[in-house]
Amino acid sequence: MSAERGKLQKALCQYKKETLIDIDTLTEFSESLPEWKDARKKELQTIRDIKDRADEIDLSIGHVKQSENKGKAIVKYMKSKVTLVTADSRRKELEKELAAVSKVTLRGLEKLNCFLDAVEGLAVTSLHVFEEENQVLHLPQDISSGTVQDVITAARLVCPLILDFKRDAKAFFLPKLQNVEVLANQLDKYIQTTQEICDKLEESSFSEFCLRMNMETVVDLDLSEDDIQRMLRHINQLNEIRMDQHFRMVFLLKEESCRRFIKKFDKRHTRMLKSLNVLEESAVQLDRMNKGSKISSVAGSSVGVIAGIFTIAGAALSPVTAGASLALSMTGLGLGVTRGVNKIITKVTEIGVNRTYQKKANEALKSFMKDVKSIQGCLGEVSSQTVTESNEDVVVEVGEVLRDVRGVAMKILESKKKIANAGNVVAKGRETEVSQFIRARAALLRSEMDSWKKIRDSLHQGLLTSEEK
Repeated sequence: MSAERGKLQKALCQYKKETLIDIDTLTEFSESLPEWKDARKKELQTIRDIKDRADEIDLSIGHVKQSENKGKAIVKYMKSKVTLVTADSRRKELEKELAAVSKVTLRGLEKLNCFLDAVEGLAVTSLHVFEEENQVLHLPQDISSGTVQDVITAARLVCPLILDFKRDAKAFFLPKLQNVEVLANQLDKYIQTTQEICDKLEESSFSEFCLRMNMETVVDLDLSEDDIQRMLRHINQLNEIRMDQHFRMVFLLKEESCRRFIKKFDKRHTRMLKSLNVLEESAVQLDRMNKGSKISSVAGSSVGVIAGIFTIAGAALSPVTAGASLALSMTGLGLGVTRGVNKIITKVTEIGVNRTYQKKANEALKSFMKDVKSIQGCLGEVSSQTVTESNEDVVVEVGEVLRDVRGVAMKILESKKKIANAGNVVAKGRETEVSQFIRARAALLRSEMDSWKKIRDSLHQGLLTSEEK
């Protein structure tokens, strides 16, 4: 056998072997799908339970007003009115629980990724290599060419749904308590979409396939040397195509949709990053204002104490020092007045600045979500080839919870007196609940942006050679 014939035989066997392994991966995951789904549903229930418990940590009076069972609602409301230290401790415990369940979820998603990668690989596998009329490559006796072709065809039909999973799961599923509702919705979407992919694949006969069958392949190379060289070039190209992640991305979206997505993303990318920067800067400024107001409050309290001491000292010394002691009393009074004015100015300034930065955050988010809908609409058109709903819902959900941060801010302002009385006011300050919320949401949205950027760059690279391939 010539060297070229040997290379061709090896290349054909490798192409066939990888195809059959991908089909076996589909079969194995499909068989374990009930257990996989049950595990994810348990995690989903745990995440939702964490959200419910987090919501009850610091209830508003509105909870009582809206509840049908007022007595039970009042008990819950009163129970939630604990010191901030206890509330923070409870939130940290819930976040630990969320971290534990997220860790398990990510392991489950890793197993899913192997399945999705196999679907994607089969979608770009050549049907012609496995045609019945192919007199070169002969499959094992128990495996029909028709079965292999059916699975490849089914993978091509279902592959647009894989777009729902084109994100960095580790970045998205960070255990931030502020994002717990979004994480639950996304996991639920993953469960549903995975089931849909498997249902559509079941329409082919891949479930009858078993890799434990005879893997021996017969390659008949009764061809001329020219045909050998031509076929070797072709099979090497097919192998290259199947391994090319950029081409696979183009194949998922189709060429026209690729160009439309790139155009929309490039037009909005800079503006969206700017909106995220504004969101994050708003959180920083809110924290600075919070820190400044607390320092002012502490300083004001200290001034008040000093003022009191000076006033008492002035009164005690007045018979002895006559007019000199009155200066101390007036100084004390002056400091006391300063303290009162300082508190008023601090409070007015704090509310004004808070509202200013909350308004900026809202405006930035509104602009961002407008661009999100446009980009997700483009991706949704591709997914709608096999599903009626796009994956826009999750990202819109991210925005809706943050859309009115003023409500959260008012809740914080209402509890300031309780916080101060609990002795939690320190000179170093602390992050506000509003800023924590903004930071968590901005990080989640930024992870989505990063995922879209990777899709965009991959499409751009894939389009350079997609026509040739």
